[in-house]
Amino acid sequence: MTEQAKSGAIVDATTIEPVPQVDAMLSVIERVALDPNSDIDKLERMLAMKERMEAQSSKAAHSAALVRAMASMPDVPMNGMGHNKRPYATLKDITKATRGVLSENGLALTFGIDTGDEVQVTAILSHISGHSTTVSISLPKDTSGSKNGVQSVGSSQTYGQRYAAQAILGLSLGDDVDDDGVNEEQTLSPEQYIKLRDLIEQSGADLPKFLLAYGANSLEQFPLSKFASGVAALERKKSEAK
Repeated sequence: MTEQAKSGAIVDATTIEPVPQVDAMLSVIERVALDPNSDIDKLERMLAMKERMEAQSSKAAHSAALVRAMASMPDVPMNGMGHNKRPYATLKDITKATRGVLSENGLALTFGIDTGDEVQVTAILSHISGHSTTVSISLPKDTSGSKNGVQSVGSSQTYGQRYAAQAILGLSLGDDVDDDGVNEEQTLSPEQYIKLRDLIEQSGADLPKFLLAYGANSLEQFPLSKFASGVAALERKKSEAK
């Protein structure tokens, strides 16, 4: 990792190279706009085309930056100790390990939280070009133990942030079985089963391949320990299919 990544320095937006096609289109638009005899409808179509080109350029820059970041992403330590003494990567582990390399490539990971009947956590991976991608995961509030209302939301929020971050960054952190999950039972609840079933249908995922990836013989036997990561993956596939 470079010294810039280690220091967490933010990439200056001025380092983004201009896109020749967009610059050429801008020059044409300027000439048309200065022509008193120009066609307003034509000018509006050109402006719309320029916006589409800029959006495509921004998306390409975001993708290229993520590829570079993933190539130099350090190993994420697993300092958390979960169920049956299995280690897992805490949110602090993920943030500390990835923030520098993301920043070096003009990327930033933030989260949005929406609370209602469930806690929805959205990971937002933004690039300095303006493009961003999101992965959302919805979890029931963690009412285990003697948690009060605020604590139950906070526990689910942290759990969701870890899995959403793992999904959007493409991190492989092993089998994250831990004690701060929403439900410590071994089987899915009816609500969780329905949620997975609906997401598989909505995302167009291949059910046999999905089950194979998570070591399940059927959706009814889907391991609870992998419910959150499965939901995050399906939400991501659903978002990409739009």
